[in-house]
Amino acid sequence: MELSSQQRVAAPRDFVFAQASDFTAFERQALRRGIEVESRGGPEALGRGWSASVPVMGREREIAAEIVGYAAPEDYTVRGESSGVEILVRVETLPEEELGHSRLGLSVTLAPRSMPGRLVLQSLKLARGSLETRLAGRLEGYAREIEARWARRAG
Repeated sequence: MELSSQQRVAAPRDFVFAQASDFTAFERQALRRGIEVESRGGPEALGRGWSASVPVMGREREIAAEIVGYAAPEDYTVRGESSGVEILVRVETLPEEELGHSRLGLSVTLAPRSMPGRLVLQSLKLARGSLETRLAGRLEGYAREIEARWARRAG
């Protein structure tokens, strides 16, 4: 199952990628939301990983993730696993024709790796429409945050 969304951002591609790949900020944000996150790896992006306990579908689920691809300022890929489901997240930034604008893309691919994973994925497929809507809304909100940061910086 694949979910994806793209948003136009009124900020340069390099700035957008720097914001979208600020993994330390994402860790702090998760901790503020009460998610237990354990980071591993060094300051280099490639090979950096996390273990977390996250509430999903009413249950605490253990997630292990690692950055498996990193090509600044174009994209990065994070591979994870939870409850028998392999998760592949790809974040990409594309330049727009209009000067100083870019496009932020996010795709999430979920694949079962066990029978319980197939059951989890079946439940998610039933909610696919609402999941895509939520993903698009969150990505749009994040794009507006990046624009606001760029405006303060350029301001």
